[in-house]
Amino acid sequence: MLGSRAPRVNACTLPPMSRASGQSGRIHWVAVVAIAVLLAGIAIAWRQSRVPRLPEASSGAPAAVEEPSGPVVEQALKQAATAPPIDSTAYKQRWIHVVRGADLGGLNRRQQELFLRFANAEQCTCGCGYTLAGCRESDMTCDISGARIAALLDSVRAGQVTSARGIRAQP
Repeated sequence: MLGSRAPRVNACTLPPMSRASGQSGRIHWVAVVAIAVLLAGIAIAWRQSRVPRLPEASSGAPAAVEEPSGPVVEQALKQAATAPPIDSTAYKQRWIHVVRGADLGGLNRRQQELFLRFANAEQCTCGCGYTLAGCRESDMTCDISGARIAALLDSVRAGQVTSARGIRAQP
């Protein structure tokens, strides 16, 4: 047994005890923080998934919905059945006495009549099917009828439009 020796252990090859326990402590803190964040996320998700409650009446009981008295639905259906049907073409071509967005100040009576006749005769080209006056009545945001009404108003003011021969008259 002279030739057999136990292997010699070098102290440099083993990690020091304080280093190993320091990393282990860091891992525990990371795990604790991760669990805390997970629990906070679950709590937030649960709170947001709850159905909001409607406010109750001051008495603490929910407010009762009052049922309509009498045959309201039947009355409405009878009124709808007896009303004359609305022709959409006639509605879209109806005469508009005041064109929204058009300032007729400074026009004499004849110029105002010319303007109204043209505004109620010319069709808007935006695709709505209304006259220029009708389009302005139903949709003040239409860029096409707005520009055409302004151009018509300028033409009447400048005296470029002087006759309404063959143009629709007020019914």
